[in-house]
Amino acid sequence: MRVSQLTDFFDRLYPFALAEEWDNVGLIAGNPRAEVSGVLFALDLLPEVMEEAIDEGCNVIVTHHPPIFRPIRRIRTTEAQGELLARLFKNDVSCVALHTNLDSAEGGLNDTLCELLGLAKVRPLVDSGRDRLYKLVTFVPAESLAKVRQAMWQAGAGAITDYVDCSFASQGVGTFRGLEGKTHPTVGKPGRLEEAAEMRLEVILRREISGRVVEAMKQAHPYEEVAYDLYPLHNKEPRTGLARIGSLKKALSLAEFCRRVQDAGIFVTRVLGDADKSLRKVALCSGAGSDFVGDASSAGADVYLTAELKHHHGAMARHADMALIEAEHFSLERHHWPRLARLVEREFKGMKTRVSKRESLHWRPA
Repeated sequence: MRVSQLTDFFDRLYPFALAEEWDNVGLIAGNPRAEVSGVLFALDLLPEVMEEAIDEGCNVIVTHHPPIFRPIRRIRTTEAQGELLARLFKNDVSCVALHTNLDSAEGGLNDTLCELLGLAKVRPLVDSGRDRLYKLVTFVPAESLAKVRQAMWQAGAGAITDYVDCSFASQGVGTFRGLEGKTHPTVGKPGRLEEAAEMRLEVILRREISGRVVEAMKQAHPYEEVAYDLYPLHNKEPRTGLARIGSLKKALSLAEFCRRVQDAGIFVTRVLGDADKSLRKVALCSGAGSDFVGDASSAGADVYLTAELKHHHGAMARHADMALIEAEHFSLERHHWPRLARLVEREFKGMKTRVSKRESLHWRPA
């Protein structure tokens, strides 16, 4: 397996197009054509993580936080970032980042946290706002409809939430005149106006796979010159977005829910609210989700769980009578890696994976 195959797999699971505009995801450093010897999962690219990858024979490190967020002007090995990047290249280790795309995607980090905490009826708290859907329309003879449609499906088109192989076809009549000496039409003769009974075939697809779907359509289509329309839709990607909101199966007090959070391996740093407050509706955001305190309140959440809250967020929550649970960033975001490691092992038989055992909390109690 090559690094590019691994990143393609991640792109299918957690589309890179879902990442926030300020983010940096995908292959950050390394050779996409290199063969993968093993995959190490970690929250951050740290010296101890780099050493662990080398010691364990893993030449791909998958991190949540990208080691390069913004364009850098220089790489100096006397500085922390430059030294780590230099070690990546020196040891032929690639680094892949899955950050806000992993947070936003269905089945990603936030959904893992919801499962861990026993939430039901889960939905995104904040819409992803990504117009990622396109419509592809082509015109094909009825006898070739099934072949062309199947090729488009196999290339990834026609998926709508829990449904696959979706399409629409309607009858019509196409006209064309091929230029003499330049064309070899499947129907009729060059230089003559032709009418052909055709089917209008429509499928929905994601923007990032449009190239391969169009190519698959052309390869399967019987016409020398394939007529097609490809245009963007304003439909929002369903079930994607930062943060989640869901319901507890039975009401818990704030104190009881805090214990559930801690029992799940999430370190609680601070709590706001009456310990006896009854909770039913829970909102959460992996990482530093302070921007969504207002969204959680507006959605009717009884409690909001996230990391790195500030004073004015507490004031906002108190005014809205919403409890807050602040969790330590690392302990909130590390829970998806074992699941992803299993998915990689299932997809690429025999591939060695490892969740870092050397990285730990950055902070400790005073």
